[in-house]
Amino acid sequence: MTETDALKHQLEESTGNDYNCCYQCGKCTAGCPAGGVMDNPPARIMRLVQAGYVEDALRSDALWYCLGCMTCTSRCPQNLDIAATMDSLRALALEKNIVSEERSKKLVTAFHVSFLKNVRKHGRLQELSLVNSYKLRTRTFLQDAVPGVKMITQGKINPMHTLTGKGGIKGKDQIEKIFLASEEESHTPAPKRRPKKKEFVENAPLSVKPGMTIGYYPGCSLDGTAQEYGISVKKMCSLLGLNLREIEDWNCCGATSAHATNHKLSLLLPARNQVLAEAQGLDIVLAPCAACQNRQVTTRKALMESEELRREVRSITGIEPACTTQFIGVTQLLEAMDPEEIKKRVKKPLTGLNLACYYGCLLVRPMEDMGFDDPENPDKMEAIVSALGASPVDWAFKIECCGAGLTLAQQDLVEDLTHKIARNAAANGAEAFVVACPLCQANLDMRQESMIKRFGDVKPMPVYYISELVAIACGAAPSEVAVGKHFVPALELVSKF
Repeated sequence: MTETDALKHQLEESTGNDYNCCYQCGKCTAGCPAGGVMDNPPARIMRLVQAGYVEDALRSDALWYCLGCMTCTSRCPQNLDIAATMDSLRALALEKNIVSEERSKKLVTAFHVSFLKNVRKHGRLQELSLVNSYKLRTRTFLQDAVPGVKMITQGKINPMHTLTGKGGIKGKDQIEKIFLASEEESHTPAPKRRPKKKEFVENAPLSVKPGMTIGYYPGCSLDGTAQEYGISVKKMCSLLGLNLREIEDWNCCGATSAHATNHKLSLLLPARNQVLAEAQGLDIVLAPCAACQNRQVTTRKALMESEELRREVRSITGIEPACTTQFIGVTQLLEAMDPEEIKKRVKKPLTGLNLACYYGCLLVRPMEDMGFDDPENPDKMEAIVSALGASPVDWAFKIECCGAGLTLAQQDLVEDLTHKIARNAAANGAEAFVVACPLCQANLDMRQESMIKRFGDVKPMPVYYISELVAIACGAAPSEVAVGKHFVPALELVSKF
């Protein structure tokens, strides 16, 4: 077997793809939000692999512009996992040092390296430490200086954690074992994918009643840069009669950086949270961050399918994975409460407020894993918004990617994408966005000022977390859910209720 054949076989094993099934329809490239800036967009990457030009694919700048939104995979008529191909190629490029020399690669790699080193050291991400490490690696010292100072003064970032090393977890030895295990080769190939007609099959909704105690996985940002999300989630649950119990000694799920560079690491980190929740008797865990929830859901499925993965998790944690705990997002929690139950608790209807419900990528993809809502035209967030008395607008960009975790490394691309999203929302009558993800909120909110300066054809638009609006409608004052901590002024629009 030649080296090229070996690389292609390695890709087939890690993705489950039969690359001969790709007939170059171009649907993946047509839907790719970053396709316009790629030297080899998704369809061409697939063709390079198919034809045996794997090293050309490895040198492609496209790997470092890929957002991991999974639009390509969700729309492939041949059921090929194109997003996994991009991830596997990126990991191979780093492993073999066959990489693009473009600045895009260096910035993205610097972010991922800084992120994962931080998690390896502390078990949870310390955001200021991450930013400092990234800036030292890239010499981008002035980038985001103004918003950074604002977040420090608002208490979203605690410099003392960086100086003292506080904020880590107790089980750091297990985190080190996870990183060491992730460097070893996996012997279980990905399940083989075959062409099939894709049909969305919705999971049966859970039932959550007032008075219940459910688990809570805040993730790394809800006590930090997305502090208002964490505050509003807790207030919302209190007003809905729900008790939250945080998973003891939870760790970072690895987020985009693990997923984009080391598939095994992206499973082992969330798997520790899975077994901790099970050991602590938590059947349902609320994970407000869409990325965190997505990683936990996909990991649970992988644990159920792989004896090798379960064995490794048992060896690292000493806990046998039972795969019983379900991680859900805020919108799923509200659906499980039943809109009629929420209506009963609404004291201040948000009448006359026109909202663009923005789902982003990871709430609905991959559809066979998330099983939450239609991956092309979801509407469950609209049902919640309507129950609050607000008016959801009908618009076209509710599942388009905002740039996800590349907000530091690819700021221009993030501004391009958020501009298209904001322009479409405004054109359809929206006064504000409503989101259920801290990454979406950060890109639409924090990047909005620079985006408006660059394009000049949209007006400022507040970006609310759905938990903020539920809490306000149920009687909380806007100040109680930290709406004043947003970058785009958001108090005035909701103070009238």
